[in-house]
Amino acid sequence: MTKKFDFLVIGSGIAGMSFALKVANKGQVALVCKTELEEANTYFAQGGIASVTNTVVDNFDKHIKDTMIAGDSISDRRVVEKVVREAP
Repeated sequence: MTKKFDFLVIGSGIAGMSFALKVANKGQVALVCKTELEEANTYFAQGGIASVTNTVVDNFDKHIKDTMIAGDSISDRRVVEKVVREAP
């Protein structure tokens, strides 16, 4: 049996899932991962990707600091800042 898709996404981490969501309305998407969807490192990253939803009790700088600490301070700070500020 042959199946045809417009997009083949490999990996269920944040990059793969984000891309799959962006192209979902443009055609058929196949998402392939080596185990279960929840086995991606993104899912294990403290339960997922945190975002600032209430600036009264939370802020971006705090999330950036926490993310840098969780990444043992070897993460690219520019990437961390972009992800934290643009997280849903």
